[in-house]
Amino acid sequence: MKATRTTVCGLVLAFATGAGVLLAQAQAPKQQAEQKAPEVFCDGLSTGQLCLSNAPKVLKLDDAQKQRWTEAARQYNKAVDAATKQFLEQSKPTLSPGQFASMQKWFDTGLNPVLNQVLSTQSRSK
Repeated sequence: MKATRTTVCGLVLAFATGAGVLLAQAQAPKQQAEQKAPEVFCDGLSTGQLCLSNAPKVLKLDDAQKQRWTEAARQYNKAVDAATKQFLEQSKPTLSPGQFASMQKWFDTGLNPVLNQVLSTQSRSK
């Protein structure tokens, strides 16, 4: 069950990252003119990890909700980090060095602002 959950987390993360990159490339000129998206995924954390300080504000959680949500988010962030590391380790023997280097970029830090921009764009269109 743990392996399945880890695999699912990795697949969700890879999908979200790919979608975010594609959207960012299509909207790159617009991003500079628009105001900064709220940080749900903190810049500087591993790709897909939630921002524990700002995401509760975005969700407008009360103190009790924030405490429970933060604990769940900490566990999620640990699972994302572990799933990413496991996926990279398992993939390395299968891929050429060039393929592996390309895949590693999918998980580089610095993609979280792209994910935030996707969320911001979605919330503005609703």
